[in-house]
Amino acid sequence: MEKHSQNHPTRILVIRAGALGDTAYASSIIEPLRYAYGNKERENVVIDWVAKAGIGKIFAEDSRIRQVFELKSRRSPLIANKGKRQIIKQAFHEPYDLIVNLELGSIFDTTLRLTRAHKKIGSPFQHFTEPKETHAVENLHIIYRSFLNDDAMQYAFPKLQGTDVTTVKEKFGLKDNYLVLVPSNSHYKSTPESNFRAWPIPHWQQLIAKLCKSDLQVVIIGGRNEADFFQLLEPLPENICNLVGKTNFPELIGLISGAKAVISTDTGPAHIAGAVNTPVYAIIGPTNFKRTGPYPTPDNEIHILSANLPCSPCYHTQRFKECEKNRCMYEVTPEHVINALQKNNVLIN
Repeated sequence: MEKHSQNHPTRILVIRAGALGDTAYASSIIEPLRYAYGNKERENVVIDWVAKAGIGKIFAEDSRIRQVFELKSRRSPLIANKGKRQIIKQAFHEPYDLIVNLELGSIFDTTLRLTRAHKKIGSPFQHFTEPKETHAVENLHIIYRSFLNDDAMQYAFPKLQGTDVTTVKEKFGLKDNYLVLVPSNSHYKSTPESNFRAWPIPHWQQLIAKLCKSDLQVVIIGGRNEADFFQLLEPLPENICNLVGKTNFPELIGLISGAKAVISTDTGPAHIAGAVNTPVYAIIGPTNFKRTGPYPTPDNEIHILSANLPCSPCYHTQRFKECEKNRCMYEVTPEHVINALQKNNVLIN
């Protein structure tokens, strides 16, 4: 790794076109790149990003990212992929100094070969093996360490920027002290019986009822397309702040950054909370939190709420397919959540 001293900014392209959680994890490369290739103020470095369509808007108000190429399809070949061709065309006129491909598969190999850059990291030029039992962020670190030194790696934690929290509070009429609840997840279209990553609807209803009697404002969030799921929670208490479908990604980041805590299952907003150092209480059962949970850093606070059953984790295994009822989620009760909040002084007894 070399510090660049040229007059023009160092131009870098990062490729990670995954889901919300994957993109939050990959944000851990931004600060190391700015440290390694920027000046003392971590300026004079320009970072572009290749993202999945819609997900790229997570960087809409991130001053560290210049441009986002949003792809409607990651897998379609170059001839049928306008987004990939745009990357190649732009780099033809403005070559990159560095391209970092964080995708382990081959779906961007042709794009990488044809995109002009002084240096390229990742497939198809280097191949990295992803250990199955280590956290996804630490697996990314394997790629980072192939070209970054220890000084840069000390900044390799997920970090996101969004709308200023004061602006978010004013827009949505939020109080100073509020909790954010994330009842849904990316499998919301599945029935409650088959969405084994979900916490049971009655549990959410009980928790919401209890929290709405506290001194904290309770905010629930979800996507615009998740209305059918949230109908299952109705009727909601009158004093709840229902922001389902009302926030864009930058506002969501600002909202979460100002919360006293976030209560969620294993889904995107939990990873955002970890990346903005808001305490997160993640209710996790079949998935392996040591690999895909919110990533713990020296600056954040991650609380995993688990039933600790011997059959967990079981996601993508035969046990998961044979499970008739997701006990690992049912057995984490609303009382477990309340007790954890009280233990950490989020709620006062």
